[in-house]
Amino acid sequence: MNINKELKTVIISGGLGLLGKQFAGTLRSDYNVVVLDMEDKVNDYFAIDIVYNFYVLSCDITNEECVKTVISYIYEKWGSIDILINCAALNPPPKCNVFETFENYSLEKWKKTLDVNLTGSFVMTREVIKYMLKGSYKAGFRGTIINIASDLGINAPDQDIYEDGYIKPPDYGVSKAGLIGLTKYIASYYGAIIKSVCLAPGGVYNGQSEQFVKNLTSRIPIGRMATVDEYNGIIKFLCSSDSDYMQGQTLVADGGRSII
Repeated sequence: MNINKELKTVIISGGLGLLGKQFAGTLRSDYNVVVLDMEDKVNDYFAIDIVYNFYVLSCDITNEECVKTVISYIYEKWGSIDILINCAALNPPPKCNVFETFENYSLEKWKKTLDVNLTGSFVMTREVIKYMLKGSYKAGFRGTIINIASDLGINAPDQDIYEDGYIKPPDYGVSKAGLIGLTKYIASYYGAIIKSVCLAPGGVYNGQSEQFVKNLTSRIPIGRMATVDEYNGIIKFLCSSDSDYMQGQTLVADGGRSII
């Protein structure tokens, strides 16, 4: 493994997902990018997709011991951990003919979503910061935490945009609101030592039905959803020192949906 230790190291949880792979691809020219994802996704990646030049490791972020082992390994091999992007999330797409009201939503589904989207990000952040604090402190931050939230962590979902009785469940938005809260907590706790910022993206085109896209875009002031690569420049900005005075803030990029 040929590692350029002069480059900063970025870890992306959920890095083989829709946005995670985009972030890894856009950061790989300037950073050592280490992508974490579930074992089945990692196996599929090695089987069919070797176009990106970044490192891929399997890690279940809901397993505390697995996280500790993987983060320790990364620090040992790469020599530093400079940036963590918490991108892993469960967000099942809208499905037709699935009617599940709030009053009959299962505790099992609720816990599973929060385990990945919020608790997993907490464990990742806690373990990564331990190694960030080992770095030499000269000027500026010792490390950066970037949480990927959602416009649904700011505003409640508009249930009218979904089709055929589907109801957006409560756990996704609540978990993303929790990430915004975690971002503020880390920024307040570590002050000038660890930079903690958050990106709240809006809906991204990803093969949704024509009717759903029409319904959603009618609520977006600029009249469209985001393209899959539209957040690449933003993530580079958040990783860089150009965003250092944003401590604890959430950058909302949703085409204006959350202003209404």
